[in-house]
Parts: sequence; structure tokens; C-alpha cells
Amino acid sequence: MKKITFNALLNHKAHNYKPMQIEVEKVIPLYGKRFEQMKNHPLDDCPEIIENRDLMYMKGNTAHCILFLDANGSDGILVEAEGADYARKSQFIPNARAIVEANDITAGEQQLHQEMKKMADKIAGLAHRGEHHIYFGNLHESEIIKSLIVKSVAEMLSQRSDIADVKNHYPNIPFQPDYTVTPKPTQEMKLYCPLEIQAEPQIYETDWDAPYEDDLEVIPSSCACGCEDEINTAIQKYSEPEEKHRGLMVYYDANSPVNEKVVSAFPSVEVRNGELVGVLTCQITEPLTDSEMAEFQDWWSGQASDGWAEGFEQREIKTDAFGTIYVSFWNPSDSWQIEVEMMDETNDIEEEESLDMGGISM
Repeated sequence: MKKITFNALLNHKAHNYKPMQIEVEKVIPLYGKRFEQMKNHPLDDCPEIIENRDLMYMKGNTAHCILFLDANGSDGILVEAEGADYARKSQFIPNARAIVEANDITAGEQQLHQEMKKMADKIAGLAHRGEHHIYFGNLHESEIIKSLIVKSVAEMLSQRSDIADVKNHYPNIPFQPDYTVTPKPTQEMKLYCPLEIQAEPQIYETDWDAPYEDDLEVIPSSCACGCEDEINTAIQKYSEPEEKHRGLMVYYDANSPVNEKVVSAFPSVEVRNGELVGVLTCQITEPLTDSEMAEFQDWWSGQASDGWAEGFEQREIKTDAFGTIYVSFWNPSDSWQIEVEMMDETNDIEEEESLDMGGISM
């Protein structure tokens, strides 16, 4: 038997175990240091608990709880806050991710697993009878497995927050698609941030005797508005083929609910209030919760400082007005912040928020 390793709490000389019925109302992944903070300081006030306080309560002998999941690991913390702002009642749950994933398995997936087990048993039997070269397409079960895969994928699609409707059709009918899928309509959301624009010193023929200075010159954003098209062209050239449809969302955590709500996120620059600013233009299927928005802004801040934009700021951009410039979407000053604008269906500004969060605002 392969050794099993996981984290757990051990009681000293436990007399018995009397677990109660638990219903998990919501699973919330915690990113970065948030899970460690909750694990090490469960009595500290927690914004995710405050935001979802009404989902936690006792009804009869059943505790309705929130399961906080380590986004970077497998463990979780079960919480029934009893109306408090912190984890008043809680339990560390080892391998909580496996529990969540097992609960999310669809009926089609269960049937698929059973059929795959039958096929493996059949292939093993054929091998023992001397048939060592076996073609998948020649097995009767292959068509059953194909139909179950189609069914399982349809069930997965129906559970996604960005899909309005999905139908899977009877397989093997000529010219008929396997799926008919209707996505939810999207709304535009923009995340703005200030730019830092620097230019290489320009040397003219009359300056040959002047001392050379290699320090970059800072270009005020209000003076760089004419460079909008040139910078956006450079951003397009910097993009990777896999970013064509979803932009930077192809790099987002696939297990986060935000990944389904935010369909695409493309960086660019645009003139806003007389200044050239950075913007992440997103298409979303439904508004993000406060904790999801904080998570998304934290991710974009990381992309602007150490991720996508760190590579882009090192690229030379040729401009008519200032020669060679470099554009950074982030700077370490206290004035750097993110501002969010939601657009309605007519692309009018619906709301604007600016909530300071340690250098990140929303």
C-alpha cells in the first residue's frame, strides 16, 4: 500500500467522537497568505466571514457552515461563526479539497469511471489470453465511454456560472453537433491604474559635445496622450497566441470562482481625464463579491508589478513624440492604486469605486 500523508489534529486519549451533521453552504478559496492567517489566528476578524455571515447558522442538529479552502493546497477550515466576525466555531479539515472534488463529481463522471474500470478489466483479460496489441476503437465499450464523456462535459458546463444553458445531443448522428451551448451575457468592467512612462535621452547633431546622460527622462502622463496608439500596438505585439480569446485570464487560477465570472481581461492604455493611464478591460458574466473583487485586484496588482507588465516595461517602444520610451503599469509610490468602473449595456459608466486597500483600491 502506498503511504498516505496529510495534515490533521490528534486528540490525546479521546473517549469518543460525536460528530454533528454539517451542511456546507459555500466553499471559499483563500489565496496568498489568507489561509495561513485564518489557520494561525482563527479568532481574528475575517472579511470573508463578515461578507458571508448570514450563510452560517444552526438549524436543529445541523450546522450550516462555510468551508474555507487553501487555494494553494489541499486543506480547509470549516466555520460556523454564530453571527460573529471571526471563526467562533471552527474545525481544521485535512484534504478538504478531495471532499469538495468528490462532491462535484457528476453522475456522468461516476458512470464513466465504472465503464473505464470495466474496459480496463476486459483489456487485462485479453492480455492474459495472449492479445497484447489492443486498439481502443475495436472495443465495444469505446462508444459507451465516448457518450459518457459527452454527457459528463455537458453536466460540468451546466454547473458553470458563465453558462446559461447547455444541451447535449444523441451521439453519432451525422451533421448534428454534440452540444448546443448558450453563454450568459457579459458586462464590461475596467480596472484603471496610473502609468510610469520614461524616455531615452534624445541626442541631436548639435549636442555631440554635450556630456552623455543615460538616465531615463520621466514623461508626465498628461503629455503622453498622443502615444496611446503606439503603446497599444506594442501591447498587441507582446501578447502570446494563447491569450487571443481570454487575454490574461488564461493565467488565472482555474479553481477560483473568479475564473468563470471573468470571461476575458485584456491590458491596454487609454486617455482618461486628460492623462494616459493603464487599463484592464474585462468581460464579466456577473458582479464579483467584495472578497472576489479584492482577490482579482490583488492578482492584477501582481501582474502589473511582477507578472505580465514586468516583462512589458522592458520592451522598447518607438514613438514620434519622444523617441524610445518604456511603459510601466506599476510603481512603488503610495499614490499607485486601482480604480474600478462598471459599464452598463450601453457602455455608460454605471459606478465607480475607489477603496484603498494597502496600495490597492477598488
